[in-house]
Amino acid sequence: MYVLDSSIFASVVVKDEYYDVAVNFIKRHFKEENVTVELAFIEVANALWKHTYVLKRIPEDKYLILKGSIKSLISSVAKICGSIEILEEAVDNAIRFGVSVYDSLYLTLALNRGGKLITLDERLARMLGERGLGDIVGMP
Repeated sequence: MYVLDSSIFASVVVKDEYYDVAVNFIKRHFKEENVTVELAFIEVANALWKHTYVLKRIPEDKYLILKGSIKSLISSVAKICGSIEILEEAVDNAIRFGVSVYDSLYLTLALNRGGKLITLDERLARMLGERGLGDIVGMP
């Protein structure tokens, strides 16, 4: 089972430097059990905003198309889990492992489900590896 953090979906939507890696992972593991937290929708929308408004990488006409793809992409690839059920444990894990609560929601889901957290966030993967969680975190 794989827990996909928002970086996987964001790369597909904004077509950043990890786009090919993200798409290939999704294609290879589409039929497997993939899960994410509902926060992924918001984080991907924020990445789209950043690439459109701040970085000016995505023109407005393209943005209008891409924003409509967020819900269907995430929902078709992964089962959505609520974060409220794991919030308190995620806060504890954020403190214990020195990561943001956002990242800890995905980590906590992986720990609770016995899954592997898949992220394109190299800093997060390295940090968790240094804290003894290398078997939990993997890059696609």
